[in-house]
Amino acid sequence: MVLSSRSSACSSSQTQAELDLLETVLSGDNATYPWNPGECGAFDETIALGDPLKVDDLNLGDRSPLFFEQLDSCMVYAHLCERFGAQVPTSVLKRLCDLAKQTCSEQSLLERLLGCVGELLPQWATEDLQVLARPLAYAMRGQSQKLPLDDRPWDDLSNLEQARLSLVMAQVALQQLNHPHD
Repeated sequence: MVLSSRSSACSSSQTQAELDLLETVLSGDNATYPWNPGECGAFDETIALGDPLKVDDLNLGDRSPLFFEQLDSCMVYAHLCERFGAQVPTSVLKRLCDLAKQTCSEQSLLERLLGCVGELLPQWATEDLQVLARPLAYAMRGQSQKLPLDDRPWDDLSNLEQARLSLVMAQVALQQLNHPHD
């Protein structure tokens, strides 16, 4: 995944900062950020003298699972922005990402897909969403079915097209949560 080609739809300063941090952490190079001693008065002087800060120096302790969970969430959101950001509003992408994180891994794939989009599409009956989601649930089991997607802006899509696209985005989010390094 290349994070440097971000869409303009994901250009809020917080999102940009999160993506930049994520790109730095994941880039694999050993470059570290040299902290500016003028910005913070309460830090170890060894850092101020030029010793770079490394991730291992953060001493996350028992907070590390939460840190990595949030990092995975940022990765999923970044992937959704990269793939769908030019077409779909960031508020929809963010909410879908949050809903995908809330799904329970013990649920069936179909239930997880519906859990991701049900709140985004309250006008749709669950039974109707199940019909649309079923091919995607099969595809997630390894029975690949490629659905054609329309690349028109979100607001130009019909309700049916928005529902299909939402389910495809949910599929991508769930796959990223299950296999974040793919």
